[in-house]
Amino acid sequence: MTSSSLRTTPRARKLYNISRILIKEHLREPSSLLWTAFAPCMLFFIMSPSYLNPDKTTQAYLSYAAWFYAYISANVAFFGFSFYLIGRRESGFIRSFIYQKESIRLFLASHMISYSILSVTYASLFYLITKPMHGDYSAQEYFYIMACFFTSYLGFSCVGFAIAALPIKFGTASTLFSLLSFLMLMSSYLGATTGKEHDELIALVNPLHLSTRVFRGELPLLAAFPVALILPLVGLYLTANHFRIQPIWSRY
Repeated sequence: MTSSSLRTTPRARKLYNISRILIKEHLREPSSLLWTAFAPCMLFFIMSPSYLNPDKTTQAYLSYAAWFYAYISANVAFFGFSFYLIGRRESGFIRSFIYQKESIRLFLASHMISYSILSVTYASLFYLITKPMHGDYSAQEYFYIMACFFTSYLGFSCVGFAIAALPIKFGTASTLFSLLSFLMLMSSYLGATTGKEHDELIALVNPLHLSTRVFRGELPLLAAFPVALILPLVGLYLTANHFRIQPIWSRY
């Protein structure tokens, strides 16, 4: 066994262990399960139009469910991935132990892996709950939705990296994410009520609109995924090399 493989195995084990801890920590927070898992499902059933019931086709389901998948991906990326990245960098644990470049890279990679798994888990749960009333389960449909969803999540994660790079604290980040989420929801509502869902201004100010277009096939998935993958990787690289830590203790 080569020396490089000997180094890779412990690193992979550390990534797995840290990611598992972060996932458990997230799932222990009941508000995350309520707002990210159950609230979108309840809202879907309350607002589900009647034309979905008799049709029961993939196109009819996705045409309406696309917005909910986009919302879930944005919610996990903003209030999970980026929000707690800002919070953890302010914690005493981060300032005490994660100050070397290798430790920062390991932490960020685990953080990204854990929330990628959580995002797909929430999307899968939404599919399992909402799909039976609008047709049978389909493996092909499921994997297509998950591919679109993960593309959407990566795009929102890129925005989350950019916000996490700002010199803001946990409370300020909470206000900023809440304001951003409110603006996206309002622009989506205005677009739906005025019948101008394809208005260019709404598309520019509302990433939820762009995300739903991927689900509906209006934006090619094969073209959107490479862009959505490259941008968060660039954000991960820049964050790992310029990780902002508040200089509170004498070590810094």
